[in-house]
Amino acid sequence: MSRQQREAADWAALMRGTPSDGDRHAFEVWRARPGNADAYARAVDDWTYSAGMSRHRIEAKARSETRAPGSRRWAAAALAAVGLAIGFAFYLQGRSDAPRIAAGPLLPEELRLADGTMVTLMDGARVNPQLSASERQVVLNGGRARFEVAHDPARRFVVIAGGSETVALGTIFEVDARAASPRIQLFKGSVEVRARAGGERLRLVPGQAAEVTSIGPRLVDTAAARPPAAHLDADELPLGAVVEAANKVGVTPIRLADPALASLKVTGRFDVTKSWALARKLAAALGLAARDVGGEIILTN
Repeated sequence: MSRQQREAADWAALMRGTPSDGDRHAFEVWRARPGNADAYARAVDDWTYSAGMSRHRIEAKARSETRAPGSRRWAAAALAAVGLAIGFAFYLQGRSDAPRIAAGPLLPEELRLADGTMVTLMDGARVNPQLSASERQVVLNGGRARFEVAHDPARRFVVIAGGSETVALGTIFEVDARAASPRIQLFKGSVEVRARAGGERLRLVPGQAAEVTSIGPRLVDTAAARPPAAHLDADELPLGAVVEAANKVGVTPIRLADPALASLKVTGRFDVTKSWALARKLAAALGLAARDVGGEIILTN
């Protein structure tokens, strides 16, 4: 379990109790840092799922029914349940490389692989990571996925989608497997794409996109490769939630200068794929300013 996951689990436990005002303020500051909101959401899901599998609850139930008819059978069942609870704890720690599915186009899910690579699943994408000592391979089935590949010169990183194969060379790119011919768009670094059947390889540079057919890859216009607009209907939704959704599908990250801004309520229909247009719309609605700072959009008072 990573440090971020441990911190998220600790915050999930604290916030389920009776946190003080100081705790809540510290939590909002921690949650505003990159990736922490997603880690916390996953930790809360884990708490919810595992609540009924608590070893202490099972043992208490076993003790309370010791004298009841069939108590030996219940005790045996309790022991089995304890084993499941312990096994579930190991599952939570090791599930980062398990096949995953995203809930929908506006509910993307971030998955951190064991090597540190971040995968954002969108449009019902499913992935099956297969990491070995010699190679890192991810099979993408349907949907779209964005990959921020961790640097590891000893093991190449390969994404297989349909009849396409994409080899990343330390990069950020997106694979769209919603059509018969997968499309790959490169945002940073370098990738090589080709048909799995072999043949010509095509190396992309940032800003380029390619479509891979059965006869091989070809460059396509990036406007054609761009996914359709994804709209978010917000009704008194916290600004932090809108920004979080945008950062999972948009190209330019949006940050809040003050974590307290995350609690501002937003109402309207927003295209979360267009980062700058969204930032300007949010700024106008909330009386904020949108500034370009180091390639990021900063929303500030």
